Amino acid sequence: MSGRRALLARLLDPAALARYQGLALKVRRGLGDRPGERRFPGRPQPSGSELESYTPYAAGDDLRHLDWNAVGRLDALLVRRYTAEREVLFHVLVDCSASMTVPARDAKLTVALELAMALITMALTANDAVRIALLAGGNVPARVSPLYRQRASIPRAAEFLADADASGALDLGAALEHHGRRFSAPANALVISDCMMDAAAIERGVHALRARRYEVQLLHVIGRAELEPERDFSEAVLEDVESGETHAIALSAGTLARYRDLLAAHLAAVAAVAERTRTAYARLATDRGVDTFVGELAERGLVGRR
Repeated sequence: MSGRRALLARLLDPAALARYQGLALKVRRGLGDRPGERRFPGRPQPSGSELESYTPYAAGDDLRHLDWNAVGRLDALLVRRYTAEREVLFHVLVDCSASMTVPARDAKLTVALELAMALITMALTANDAVRIALLAGGNVPARVSPLYRQRASIPRAAEFLADADASGALDLGAALEHHGRRFSAPANALVISDCMMDAAAIERGVHALRARRYEVQLLHVIGRAELEPERDFSEAVLEDVESGETHAIALSAGTLARYRDLLAAHLAAVAAVAERTRTAYARLATDRGVDTFVGELAERGLVGRR
């Protein structure tokens, strides 16, 4: 079986998808113009299924929404207003830079795509709308899917994800900024990345999306070998897959301690970006399983039962 076919079969595994059928992504923003099943209290509209408030009649209001009981009791023209019920839009943005392929046995890109598939399944089965963007490295433009709106679109979304190809170095800040300019309507951005870049670049991208009134979740996929490099080697020549630079290294106790300090500082810097920008942030180690991670998102209130 080819690599793409094997990945597609993995993304469409019925047992895996069944775990997410009754779940939905929690949102505060991103309501679209189309009717949907999500309710947004505090944003009353002229029609709907749940009465929320009354407003004084104004010229142009639909007379069908007048409350005639209020007219009789209060001698006042009051118009019924209903809780907004709208479609919600999700943008699933996946980092497809070369660093997502290393360490090879951790399969970060595959895990990221499985996580994207889980989130997409939750959204589409809840009748939300989804757009996918594969953020390529180098000068390769992002690949952006059409807007998916139906549960029947799950296989099409999986096929789009299965075409992901990691290469080059990604400026995540510039990529998110470009995406926000291209799709400027308020939405929910689910950014899946290994965050192998300066934290300032991540912050720049998050600010660019929030300036467009996006709600942002940063989902950090990290390899187990990045957390515990001593499990894979004691000495080696390391190559940066994005720059091509090489560096000979021996994992002495001092080197390993310094690496752990640098890693802890980087993870803290990424978490600090999320805190400063009021961005939901969660970290998934590649050996833990996407279903377990989704359970943790539920515990944090980012995922819930429909």
